[in-house]
Amino acid sequence: MQELRALIGCGKPWAEQRALMALQIADAYSTGQIGQAEYQSLLEDLVRTDALDAEADDIELKNMLVYGVIGLSKLI
Repeated sequence: MQELRALIGCGKPWAEQRALMALQIADAYSTGQIGQAEYQSLLEDLVRTDALDAEADDIELKNMLVYGVIGLSKLI
């Protein structure tokens, strides 16, 4: 989660939005608003390579985002 929190405020809208969405998805899962399958699916959608590649202009931030989202998906 540290990686995702660090991305918020990084100045890159594509990274900030995805990081914020990942944290919101994790919160929704932890409070029981969404189930495990939906949680996994939503996180996978955030780092789907074709969409992310089209927007990402900084490979280091992209890797931080992917690493952070993968970390969230392993918390279940």
